[in-house]
Amino acid sequence: MKKLIIASFIFFSLIPGLCLAQDTESSGRNLKNAFKEVQEEVGNNAGYNTKDDVSLEKMISKIINIVLSFIGIIFMILLILGGFNWMTAGGQEAKVQEASKTIKQAIIGLIVVLGSYAISYFIIKAFSFLAS
Repeated sequence: MKKLIIASFIFFSLIPGLCLAQDTESSGRNLKNAFKEVQEEVGNNAGYNTKDDVSLEKMISKIINIVLSFIGIIFMILLILGGFNWMTAGGQEAKVQEASKTIKQAIIGLIVVLGSYAISYFIIKAFSFLAS
């Protein structure tokens, strides 16, 4: 059974390479350009602007914004969860203290996320100004 799995893995690993082999000098296209053309065609058909050049700074700023947005959402969920725990504590002092601690930590987290967003925005704008 082990030999069959290894043989099939080797077989299926080598076949795509043999099928995609092509003479790049005679055809004028290589595999990378073919995939790029397919990606552009699919993007254009989907309604995206594929002619816009994306610089490294734009890509990094998008990634930072996505990560900070995700972290901000997590802290908002923690804030709502702390409020819910406080409301359902039923007068128990330990649960109220725990909910209050959760709310304070969520607020501190939101302040840190907003501060880091402001700092990253400032740095990215400063570097994009220097690069242009």
